[in-house]
Amino acid sequence: MKDSMERRRDMQRKKRRYVFFVAFLLMFVGACAAQGDKAPAVMPLEIELTIKPETIHIGEKATIEAMVIQGKKEVADANEAVFEISKHNEKNHEEVVASAKGNGVYAIEKTFSEKGTYTIKARITAGDLTAVTSQNIKVKEK
Repeated sequence: MKDSMERRRDMQRKKRRYVFFVAFLLMFVGACAAQGDKAPAVMPLEIELTIKPETIHIGEKATIEAMVIQGKKEVADANEAVFEISKHNEKNHEEVVASAKGNGVYAIEKTFSEKGTYTIKARITAGDLTAVTSQNIKVKEK
C-alpha cells in the first residue's frame, strides 16, 4: 500500500511539473508573438522649400518648389500639395495647388505685384501624414 501511495504522489508531482512547464511555455510563446506584432515606426514627411530666383522683383515669375521625402525615399504620390502665400502682417492669404514635377518635387510659379516681405508655407499630405514648412521672402522693385 505504501508503494502505491508513493507512486501516486510521484505521478501527481510529474503532472504538476508538466502543467507548470506547459504554462511557462505558453506564456513565453505569447510574449514572443506580442513582440512581433508591433508596427514599424513611421518616418515623418520632410519638406525642403526652395525659391528661384533668390532675388525676386515685382512683375517677374518666381518658381517655388517643395522637395518631399520620407526617410530616404522621395514622395512622388502626395494626396495634396498646397502653397499658402501671404504678405507680412496681413491676414488674407492665397492658396495655390502645386503640381507634381517628379522625383518628389511639387512646384508653382508665382508673379508678385507688390514689394514687401511674404511668407510662403508649403503643406503636403501623403497618406495619413501631413507636413508643413514655411519660408519668408522679400520682393523688391526693379
